[in-house]
Amino acid sequence: MSDPAFPSAAPGVAAEPPPRVGGGFIAVYVVAYLGLYMAVMTPLLASLAIRLQQIDPTGKESALGLVIGVGTLVGIVIGPIVGLLSDNTTSRLGRRRPWLLAGMPVLIAGALLTATLATVPGVLLGYVVAQFGITCIMTALTAVMPDQVPEEQRGKVGGLLGFTAQIAGVAGFQVAGVLSGSPLPLFAVPALLACAAVLVLVVVMPDRRLSRAERGALDLGRLVRDLRFDPRRHPDFAWTWLGRFLIQFSLMFLSTYQLYFLTDHLGYKLAEVTGLLALTGGIGLAMTSVGAIVSGYLSDRLRRRKLFIHLAAACFATGFVVVAFASSFPPVLVGSQLILFGAGVFGAVDLAVVNDVLPNRETEAAKYMSLFGIASALPQSAAPVVAPFILGVGGGGNYPLLFLVAAGIAVVGGLTIRLIKGVR
Repeated sequence: MSDPAFPSAAPGVAAEPPPRVGGGFIAVYVVAYLGLYMAVMTPLLASLAIRLQQIDPTGKESALGLVIGVGTLVGIVIGPIVGLLSDNTTSRLGRRRPWLLAGMPVLIAGALLTATLATVPGVLLGYVVAQFGITCIMTALTAVMPDQVPEEQRGKVGGLLGFTAQIAGVAGFQVAGVLSGSPLPLFAVPALLACAAVLVLVVVMPDRRLSRAERGALDLGRLVRDLRFDPRRHPDFAWTWLGRFLIQFSLMFLSTYQLYFLTDHLGYKLAEVTGLLALTGGIGLAMTSVGAIVSGYLSDRLRRRKLFIHLAAACFATGFVVVAFASSFPPVLVGSQLILFGAGVFGAVDLAVVNDVLPNRETEAAKYMSLFGIASALPQSAAPVVAPFILGVGGGGNYPLLFLVAAGIAVVGGLTIRLIKGVR
């Protein structure tokens, strides 16, 4: 007998539209997201910076930009390929489950390499391998929402998913603070937790099987052509992509360099900073949770998305200005909370927006969600490359300018929602 908390799916039958999902499925899905974001956010926010400071204290900023930039670029390149392959997978396990499983050992291997290779090239190699595994998992995981969550529940589910990155960030800082002197558990623990959380979803998730007849004969030329995306044919999706890219780009300036901002610009010691960042994340967890859940719920009830994107962009811009002119930690804390509240609002509603305007949802959900994932991943690669040039203005360490630029980018990102015609 099937569990009514989980949706059912018949092999080879597409659900148009998908039926409402139960609380059990939503809970497992959110936990899987949370676990994976632990493996994503802990290196981005803390463990890579700590590891590179141990290995190369004089060149840590450039090394951090190199490692994150190249590693993220790998994910950007392979994400759409994995998405396209997932959409065309005819495994008995379904279309998404095989890729969730395939990414787990790769992620763990990358984490072990990052922890044990004590050179910048070694850390880069490990991070690239880990990103390959994360991309396989994330591509399949993001496709689950358009596969199985109907429009009337997307704001709610998006709200719950939207703050998982912040929970993961808080947990990541706690892990980094406890394990900063032990590289192996520092990188291995988040990876293992991610795999355990995703594995639960693999066990309980219904996953539609695609028959070979439905897919047709594999044509390499067709698959390559399918990787292309013409924004003129799907302008709403293109504007949603650009808005996400700009907002994430601004956020990466803070999340990547906040540790160095506190140590090098404000003069705090590394031992103090991990605690301060954990405090920021702990309070921010409440702010992000309120922003994500309330905005997701209201967005569904009011059937409006644009109002909440504008609110999020305003919070981002105001928060960045406060941080830019901070001379001590308390103003940084206030500005960060505004940004985190905005991140919660934006993360929830923007995820609902992209699911509302997603092209060819029934047959190409993973492809388009992986393309949308580039809007989040590309800033991880681009921001660390651009930031040193901004920081170098005026002799170096120009963090106020960095955060003022971030404020301007966030405003432009919020305005792109006005050009989307498919949502209110």
